[in-house]
Amino acid sequence: MWLEYIRIARRVLWAHRFRSALTVLSVTFGAFSIVLMSSLAESGLSTLAAGIEDLGGARLIDVAVKNPERAELKRASYTRGMTPADREVLFASLPHVVERSMFSSLWRRDVEADSGEVGRTTLVAGDGGFLDLFRMRLAKGRGFTDEENRQHAKLCVVGHKTAEKLWAGASPASDGGGGEASAIGKWLTIDGLRCHVIGQLADQDRWGINFGFEWLDVVVVPIDTLGDVDETATKGAELLFKTDDRRANEVVKRILNAQLVERHHGVDDFEIFDFGNFMDKFHQVFSIMNVIVGFIAGIALLVGGVGVMNMMLVSVSERVREIGIRKALGASPRDIAAQFLCEAIVLSGAGGAIGVGGGVALAVIAGIVLKHFKPMWVPVVSHPAVIAALSVSIGVGLVFGLFPARRAARLDAITAIRR
Repeated sequence: MWLEYIRIARRVLWAHRFRSALTVLSVTFGAFSIVLMSSLAESGLSTLAAGIEDLGGARLIDVAVKNPERAELKRASYTRGMTPADREVLFASLPHVVERSMFSSLWRRDVEADSGEVGRTTLVAGDGGFLDLFRMRLAKGRGFTDEENRQHAKLCVVGHKTAEKLWAGASPASDGGGGEASAIGKWLTIDGLRCHVIGQLADQDRWGINFGFEWLDVVVVPIDTLGDVDETATKGAELLFKTDDRRANEVVKRILNAQLVERHHGVDDFEIFDFGNFMDKFHQVFSIMNVIVGFIAGIALLVGGVGVMNMMLVSVSERVREIGIRKALGASPRDIAAQFLCEAIVLSGAGGAIGVGGGVALAVIAGIVLKHFKPMWVPVVSHPAVIAALSVSIGVGLVFGLFPARRAARLDAITAIRR
């Protein structure tokens, strides 16, 4: 029976194909918007989450310097900020910690290369574990070690863009760089420190993740070395730890807090940031945003539903005589209602299917384009959005088709034939 209703609906809608296409278009835009906007939002979430998880995600614990809120007068009794001594004690005594680093971002600084090129770049002071903890891959050369940091060695590692900016004219024949700029073996001066470049980072961007420095345009120097010429390198330093399991975060935080309170004479000039709690809130916020995006896009479907109802009401008015004849031949009010309801569902369902197809196609294309410019981008097609768009499209046809269908079913056969 329903197959016959669908066949009749297809014939009727095709007979008024231009009007049907205009009605379908509003539903199509709604379904298209839901799929595309939800997919892009989910892609952004997945990209950020993948970048953070690559660093350790919920297993990260950060200790940063802040202004004290209690025992402020005791600050004069000790050296403020995180010190190398704090680093050594904490690094040696904490359980469940698999990676650790002390680092400090000094933002943009003037830099001059031995090639004569000058510019500005992000300066970061870190210890021997900095590059490994932040998963900063080396394209050439090597990183410095903890021993070299303790020896105040004048070494540095430069970012991909920094090398391109300062040594763009490097000879491929001499450095084996395959035509790309190579900084290995060169010298540069930054923040009053002249250092020897021993490593060059790969072209590895992390979209949306900010620890106070750029991932590509950066110079990383040993923190103890930079502390000789700029004391803010150590006073504003942060300690970052990666635990072996998120469940161990609470234990590590309690030990960190107890030891720092003792070492800082009861002055709470530090704060401990648990990335586990951050990741939970992160997913909650983006889930809410995804729902809001889908809700806003769904308004277009409601507008499309009004168009479907309007067309079906017009269709009922135009086909009054047909309804009267069908009732005279034995069609029940239920059959008449089912026929018009089926037409409304086919109309909105077709619009939803076209919109979903277009949304998926554009989401895939957008993902490919974004991944070309941002290699870290994670293309995602939101399957829940696809299901929701199709379901809501059919539901819109069902809901907004009920009134026209009931109106058609209630027409009197004799009156309808006379009209």
